[in-house]
Amino acid sequence: MSSRTTDRRDRFARSWKLLGIPSKSKWKGSLLNNRILSRAMSRLMDRFQSQTLPILEDTCYEMGKEDCKQLQDTLNVKDTSASSCLEPMEMICLLNSIDSEIISKNKNIASMKINACPFSDVLVGVVPSIVVCKNYFRGTIQTINKNATFIQPEMKCNEDEVCEFVVNI
Repeated sequence: MSSRTTDRRDRFARSWKLLGIPSKSKWKGSLLNNRILSRAMSRLMDRFQSQTLPILEDTCYEMGKEDCKQLQDTLNVKDTSASSCLEPMEMICLLNSIDSEIISKNKNIASMKINACPFSDVLVGVVPSIVVCKNYFRGTIQTINKNATFIQPEMKCNEDEVCEFVVNI
């Protein structure tokens, strides 16, 4: 193989890395890793549901907190109002090309309507998406305000037209 061909491949690989696109082998490894973890989680749920479900719920909650901390800095969220609690979730929807709308009632109550489920393809076949949704969402809002609670009067997973989250402080 000529050095010219090798140089072209090296330049091509560097260009893709600069764009943040993983190599084919890393992508395959990641895909295989996800498949193995998904199948293992499914088997754990089948065999030890009462012990596995709380671990999954806590993990989703912690992931919501971690993601929110990063988004909180990016969005420069300083306020702890109910509508501020919804801003990171609104950004998650935007990043997933999902329409959403925040309606602020007052400092202590705000609601958000989401037109599609951002969690519909997470842990498919392991737990219902509502398990991921409720715990992840609780993690995001309680990162902004530890006293925040929410109810979900409408849910896409219950065949409602939208998901609605009402946050109370």
